[in-house]
Amino acid sequence: MSAPLLRITTEDILPASADCVVIGAGIVGVSAAYWLARAGKSVVLLEKGVIGGEQSSRNWGWCRQQNRDARELPLSTKSLALWEEMTADLGEDLGFRRCGLLYLSNSETEIEGWADWGRFARGEGVDTRMLDGKEATERGVATGQSWRGGVWSPSDGIADPSRAAPLIAKGVLKHGSRVVQNCAARGLELSAGAVSGVITERGVIATTQVVMAGGAWASSFLRQLGVEFPQAAVRSSILSVKPGAEGLPPALHTASVSVTRRGDGGHTLAISGRGHLDPTPGALFGAKHFLPMFAKRWRALRPGGLQAWNAGFESRSRWSMDRQ
Repeated sequence: MSAPLLRITTEDILPASADCVVIGAGIVGVSAAYWLARAGKSVVLLEKGVIGGEQSSRNWGWCRQQNRDARELPLSTKSLALWEEMTADLGEDLGFRRCGLLYLSNSETEIEGWADWGRFARGEGVDTRMLDGKEATERGVATGQSWRGGVWSPSDGIADPSRAAPLIAKGVLKHGSRVVQNCAARGLELSAGAVSGVITERGVIATTQVVMAGGAWASSFLRQLGVEFPQAAVRSSILSVKPGAEGLPPALHTASVSVTRRGDGGHTLAISGRGHLDPTPGALFGAKHFLPMFAKRWRALRPGGLQAWNAGFESRSRWSMDRQ
């Protein structure tokens, strides 16, 4: 079953040229195109299916600083301010709320790890607060059980996965650039070794700047250019709950489930600790990068199947033809 998704209408006319072409209209692609357009650049945002139709409408929707790697924390903090700025500029409800983020646990090791992170993060200006057993149980009353402890980050928040990418794409249009759906990018044209155009299934767009934001498809696209871009494909189960469920918090994470309230009043439930790691050529090529990261989370990952490979994520021939 498809994830909840706001559909927007865009023109089918392919511009002859642009300052920049952004390939892929998930949350990364629409955001890149939006800020470029807002800066006065002529942008074409290309999407082989529909805006936000893949991973960007199938995620928890968290906009968080909590438990971020130290190297990405400054970007995470900045991103929260940018979410607020985009919301004000667009005049649309992206579902962004600083509702706070709650982690609960009965593992002393996990709680100690959160405390260590908190001591570092508070030095970086992040509002993160440890909870004792009584406080954690009170805040986690929706779970119906007691907890040894937790961590509460009141300045973190959520955005609505069903609305964010499509509405930011409308912001690209607002600032004078173009969005083209159901049009796959198939390759790049080069002149004297430099990018001179993007080849699409409807024609060529002349440009000297390209942003690749194709998500799981990026590796396949880049391989034809001789660029190895290893990716790891991890699948986990997410359930969409319709509006009307009572007692569920805005954003909650435990060892068994993660909860996010969507802007439509429904909830997204993710089964924690159930990720399946699919073996792909790209993942094997990048094993030296991925394995140290996965070693820290081995309990949350299980051996997967060939779904990612069969879907064409690692194929030279299918990446431009599959549609959402």
